[in-house]
Amino acid sequence: MSSSVTQEVVSRCLALIPLIREHQGITLEELSRLSRIPKEQIADELGQVLLMCGVPPYFPHDYISFALEGDKVQIRFADHFRRPVSLNPLEALSLKLACESLAPPGKPVPRTVATLLRKVEGAMSQEQRRQFRNLARRVAVREAEDLPGGVTGRVALAVAERRGLLLDYLAAGRAASRERKVEPYGLLSRDGHWYLVARDLSREKVVQFRLDRVKRLQVLDDRFEIPGDFRLDDYARAPVFSESEDRARASVCFRGPSARWMRESAAPGTLEPLDEGDVLWHPVIGSSAGLARFVLGFGGDAEVLEPTPLRRRVQESLSACLAQHS
Repeated sequence: MSSSVTQEVVSRCLALIPLIREHQGITLEELSRLSRIPKEQIADELGQVLLMCGVPPYFPHDYISFALEGDKVQIRFADHFRRPVSLNPLEALSLKLACESLAPPGKPVPRTVATLLRKVEGAMSQEQRRQFRNLARRVAVREAEDLPGGVTGRVALAVAERRGLLLDYLAAGRAASRERKVEPYGLLSRDGHWYLVARDLSREKVVQFRLDRVKRLQVLDDRFEIPGDFRLDDYARAPVFSESEDRARASVCFRGPSARWMRESAAPGTLEPLDEGDVLWHPVIGSSAGLARFVLGFGGDAEVLEPTPLRRRVQESLSACLAQHS
């Protein structure tokens, strides 16, 4: 099948899931009447598509189970496709923040997005709405503004045109800046700062540069190609720490799906495999606060083993969070 036909088939099958889920054992004849799709086509397409549909982490029970018994259709493990969408307060807050981050700096979200958010809130129970509004008052999207001299815009243009950059860069903990010749691959905005993900030609590795530490920059005529296996998403959650050997290192144990993510990520530092798929991560401590935030993002899948001050910092952050929600 062509890609356009495949997308059409998948979309058609996904649209049938809520109907089948609410009417378990519905006949192909009735399903055909309601959907206006020939029953032979429904039986053929559902058998091809639904067994491939699921949600992370893709364990057996995360895939939809489809069964055709005679003329009756049944599906299992499809609660995440039910309609209307049911979001808990934290999921609704995540959606709200994601939508707000799409708005241009200094401008409100588009009207269609605002309407969507109102509908999501309107679908909640009174208690869920109270919790959602309480959470929303404590969290907001912080705009990442351009830097003096239009640094962000100039770097973004270099990324788009795949032109090299010469940076006068002041690394964290350094007294003097150094020139870095880089191939810019992409830009990230997080924690209120812009980061450039680029290949440092002198070190022959891909690293992240915080743009407010760039003293001067020059866009070069040199052109380059971004490697086919590069994914900016791999760096979106990876912590940004200096890899200087004279800095202390931490030990963090990752378990479950987070251990697999660490093995596949671009996080700096060394990984030590443990039993049962767990990993021990040894990053350089460039910023205790930044490392603590990174570890907290993994919830119970991550545990700081050492140093003690970092472990205590994570524990205090968790205690403060629990106190806020008690």
